[in-house]
Amino acid sequence: MNLIVKLGDSFGADKLIEIKSAHTVLNFGLNFVNAAAEILNRTAEAGLKVKVRTTADPIIDLNYAEELKVILPMFTLHDQLMRDLERIGVYGFTCTPYYLDNKPQFGEHYAWSESSAVIYINSVLGGRSNREGGIIDIACAITGKTPYHGLHLSENRKGQILFKILFNDWDTFDLTSIGLKIGEIAGNKIPVIEGLKNISTYNLKNLGSASASTGAVALIHVIGKTPEAKNIESAFQNDKPEEIIEIDKDSLKEVKEKYSTEWKNPPKNVSIGCPQLNEEEVITVLNKLDGKKILPNINFWICTNELTRDSIKKSKHFEILKKSGAKLTTLCPLLTPLPRPLMTNSAKTCFYSNASYRSLDTCIKVATEGKK
Repeated sequence: MNLIVKLGDSFGADKLIEIKSAHTVLNFGLNFVNAAAEILNRTAEAGLKVKVRTTADPIIDLNYAEELKVILPMFTLHDQLMRDLERIGVYGFTCTPYYLDNKPQFGEHYAWSESSAVIYINSVLGGRSNREGGIIDIACAITGKTPYHGLHLSENRKGQILFKILFNDWDTFDLTSIGLKIGEIAGNKIPVIEGLKNISTYNLKNLGSASASTGAVALIHVIGKTPEAKNIESAFQNDKPEEIIEIDKDSLKEVKEKYSTEWKNPPKNVSIGCPQLNEEEVITVLNKLDGKKILPNINFWICTNELTRDSIKKSKHFEILKKSGAKLTTLCPLLTPLPRPLMTNSAKTCFYSNASYRSLDTCIKVATEGKK
């Protein structure tokens, strides 16, 4: 309580408010989180429990211990963190907990970490959360409260910059690149995006994740799509944009090149799903793999949550997975640093690590046919 009150004071909050759920990033066992892990251990030893449903980011997937044996020694704190999180009541490990039972509701308040998850609940679901950090998220979960500041207040959710998308023939690869560009320009301001009326919910997830990587963006408004942007007036709360930015297709070429690491050798690993995929997205990838075979010197990772993984294994699509040689996993390609060269369709992965940035179709082509 002392911690979150001091945090609230630093932001000028006048009170604490109750939250419905929390999500923590304090779960990966790499040794640089020693100090935070010690605090979590003391918390568990004291017998404290979370008051609200609390999930955590993905963990290393020990079902693939052989493929990951090179990096396993890095996860020295894994067992301790898993024990302590279980003791305080945290379960469910994914960066997309809204696909589990931790799904925020419109207008309700939350205390979430994980930039891609925070921007999703604020933008797509209309829940309210600031971008919290490790330890703060645990403190909020235990007290069931968070400081009343930032994006918890309606007036702070007003759009500030208008981005106009000038082309209609965009695909997912274009959308994630648009997100990278928006994040760069917006910084910590709230973007309003015009020209994406037909965007799907999972593409909103990918767009937001990219924006939250290059910028401190925690909320985007997409005109005609997200709940607080039924029209341009509601997105800007009847005010005018501070700035208007136009994005055409040609301007994305620089972004795609900027965040891509080009390797001399073909990839050892190809990762799809950062943020992790839902069941519909996994099925889309598997359908594209139907009749194809992953080359023997490449790991092709399809990253999803545990519930989706188990559902796919019971479905007719599991046969495609087995025949293709792809790996359906609950790992995170960022928190589980896959050996390089790495190729991915994820803008977020490319921003935070060294990876070749390609479309899903290109990733599949390289993984099944090879790279010249």
